[in-house]
Amino acid sequence: MRRLLFILSFAVISAAQGQDVAAFVDFFYRVHVFDHGKFSQIDPQRPKVLELGGNKVVFRDIRDDLMLYQNGELKRLDRASGLEPTVTDHLVGYSIAGILKVYDDRLRTLTPNVAEFIIEDSLVAFKDEIQQHISVYYRGETIKLEDQLAGNAVVDWKAADNVVAWISSFDRLFKVFYRGRIYQLSDLVTEMDFQCGLDMVAYQDALDHSFKVFHQGTIYDLEGRMPHRYEVGKGVMAWLDLTNALKVFQGGKVSTVMDFAPRKWAVVDSLLIIEDQAFFNVFSRGRLQTVERVVPRSWQASWSTIAYVDVDGVLKVWRDGTTQNIVGPQLYQQFELNRNLVIVRLNNRTARVWWRGKTYDH
Repeated sequence: MRRLLFILSFAVISAAQGQDVAAFVDFFYRVHVFDHGKFSQIDPQRPKVLELGGNKVVFRDIRDDLMLYQNGELKRLDRASGLEPTVTDHLVGYSIAGILKVYDDRLRTLTPNVAEFIIEDSLVAFKDEIQQHISVYYRGETIKLEDQLAGNAVVDWKAADNVVAWISSFDRLFKVFYRGRIYQLSDLVTEMDFQCGLDMVAYQDALDHSFKVFHQGTIYDLEGRMPHRYEVGKGVMAWLDLTNALKVFQGGKVSTVMDFAPRKWAVVDSLLIIEDQAFFNVFSRGRLQTVERVVPRSWQASWSTIAYVDVDGVLKVWRDGTTQNIVGPQLYQQFELNRNLVIVRLNNRTARVWWRGKTYDH
């Protein structure tokens, strides 16, 4: 999920793994969509909220109607002042006066009295104050994770994309919900260092303090001790081991990317971005690649794509080892990237969309 704020009079939102839909607010505050190469106006007035997720454009209009654009159609989901939806690739979720609602194929009420909740790519984890349960909504079903009748059921809980991980208060177990199943990973847990990502949960084992990862139902032993630093993304995890070597876990395999700690590194969605010795590198699809030999002025990464401004001011896009220029220096004002789609503000009246290797101006 991404939430993009208005900057001057321009906003961007874009879409799913196939990345075929985007939206923007023009100089006159009208909402436009870019859908498979075509532009159309979907609202004549400036929205109060503008969000994205999957092939969905979601906005709250001037009348406080929550509107959804999807598959070429525009429809109203709800009406409420101050409503702030969370939009992911598969879901739209929000709370109104304690009522937790979610839209996937249709609008559903998960609970009329919600406490805490987490909305991720394909699931919603929430505490139901009526049923006194901690539950997860996944693929049209609500599944109970813990009973809260005896008090707070969890010491800590986190979620990402398609997993929920938590430490139960009553039985002191570290558990993971993944694809409809609950896994018990460790017992005698009072506190634990853990992070969630797509298909995985990285954690410190409570018994021997080793570093492990749960990935697609299998537990992998990675290190005898917790690393100095680790980051989890969408199907990829990177860490610095005790010798300061930079390693990656992806697809059930461990790779040593560098034998030393680079100057800067970060996991962004499915990419490991590395800045070292003036080189701008990316670890993707099992190998380290150089994007630029000089670190860009600015960059954004999303899934397997990087949009960046090089030292000469040229806006470029990198994807799967190929670099393409989008617009030359001093010919644009700002840009936004989500997945493999870029929207550029050229001036107050013109927006450019880079999509599937081609550019479209509006």
